[in-house]
Amino acid sequence: MFQEIRANRDKYTAWVFAVTVALLLLSTFAALAVGPARVTPGKVLDYIFTGRSTGDPVSVVFWTIRLPRIILALMVGAALALAGACLQGLLLNPLADPYVTGVSSGAALGATVAIFIKLPDIPWLTVFAMAGGLLTLFAVYGIATRHGKMNIYRLLLAGVTLSYLFFAIQAILLIKSGNDVHRVIYWLLGSFSGRGWNEVKIALVILPLLAVPFFFSDELDILLQGEERALELGVEVEHVKRVLFVVAALLTAVSVSVSGIIGFVGLVVPHLARLVLGPGHRRMLMLSILFGSIVMVLSDLVARTAFAPSEIPVGVVTVFFGAPFFLFLLRRRPG
Repeated sequence: MFQEIRANRDKYTAWVFAVTVALLLLSTFAALAVGPARVTPGKVLDYIFTGRSTGDPVSVVFWTIRLPRIILALMVGAALALAGACLQGLLLNPLADPYVTGVSSGAALGATVAIFIKLPDIPWLTVFAMAGGLLTLFAVYGIATRHGKMNIYRLLLAGVTLSYLFFAIQAILLIKSGNDVHRVIYWLLGSFSGRGWNEVKIALVILPLLAVPFFFSDELDILLQGEERALELGVEVEHVKRVLFVVAALLTAVSVSVSGIIGFVGLVVPHLARLVLGPGHRRMLMLSILFGSIVMVLSDLVARTAFAPSEIPVGVVTVFFGAPFFLFLLRRRPG
């Protein structure tokens, strides 16, 4: 009987992943084809397999603007979703998302400083954002850790407090920035507009980081029973907390540095993955990565086509669709 149940579960899991991968490929292909400069499906395949053609202006647009933008959206979506899944499991808090650590606020402040002192977007906006995120990571980690132990509640309070502090500094800079206010606000709302291969190269750091949480999936499953029980079962709780917090924070810092602040992906996507495949972290983490990439690519597609030729920030799209969906999930929860 148990073997039959397990076989059915494995079939269901395989079916879910097959459908999800198919959706990812379809959404990526649609994003490559649809836009102000429409590209036929045949042309998309031709450009991918034959490379850039200097005599074809659409090919130049495809290779220099659209393709790097889609690749960046795929990586950022995966990074934010995985960071949210890790933090929710680590903090045992379903409301945790990549931004509770304060890293995103530090990155946002760094980008605001770069804009305020009128540095060019490439590469300084990304460099300052990355530096702000990493400095915040070190600050929060230092505040939350005493005698080699990381206190989760101190970590959350430090992240929230620093976020408020950085927001206050940002507000002052915005008041003083004059004509650059629109530029700062647009960046803070999150967007892949104007991003290219330079940002893709920076975001490649995400790829090895995506693999790290899978080495701790069993420990995350055990931590669902609480830290004391995990210690009794031989889990090195402090080591797991340190590694996963740093990985989640780095994923967030890199993502924010190349795309700005994009909300709700890291909060909603892990819930959706958990709803589909249950709380087991090995499957849930992988599904979160795939769902995150799909959500981000489709959100960016809506952002650049809904009001074409104008473009809206992708962060607005994710909140617009993510907030009602999250309220729906809350409504379905028992109790």
